[in-house]
Amino acid sequence: MGLFGSKANEGNSSELNAFLGVGTEYKGKLDFVGTVRIDGCFEGEITTDGDLILGRKASITGSVRVGKLTSNGRIEGEVVVKEHAVLEKTSVLNGSLSTPSLVVQEGAIIEGGIVMTKEGEEARSKVVSADFSSKTEPIAPSADATIAKTGSDDSTI
Repeated sequence: MGLFGSKANEGNSSELNAFLGVGTEYKGKLDFVGTVRIDGCFEGEITTDGDLILGRKASITGSVRVGKLTSNGRIEGEVVVKEHAVLEKTSVLNGSLSTPSLVVQEGAIIEGGIVMTKEGEEARSKVVSADFSSKTEPIAPSADATIAKTGSDDSTI
């Protein structure tokens, strides 16, 4: 049994490997294996294939790339989750989220974009632009143009 383990989860791969408690402030890059719980403030980059658990007092600013995410705290930035994301009722996300599986409990707040991806695949942004403000003249169909029929009253075309 590990430092944070109990007999109930012995042999379980979700045993807690590290913990940043309430009142802890950390700036920089965090790479880890296994499961980490954060209840303090973190600014920077978090990268792992493991699990990240954010407590109610947690505040993350930066980029988060994890295998699984369970959030009860606040995240500001880009979040990429490879497997499964859970935003509990006290969770606040200001930024972007990319994940193949998402659970959002009533009360959670999301301000930003969500992209649902295939498992293990990172989202690719697509930029679409259109200008509807210019006034143009309608183009008359040429004699050899094919006109699609809608099935309604096409006899007037």
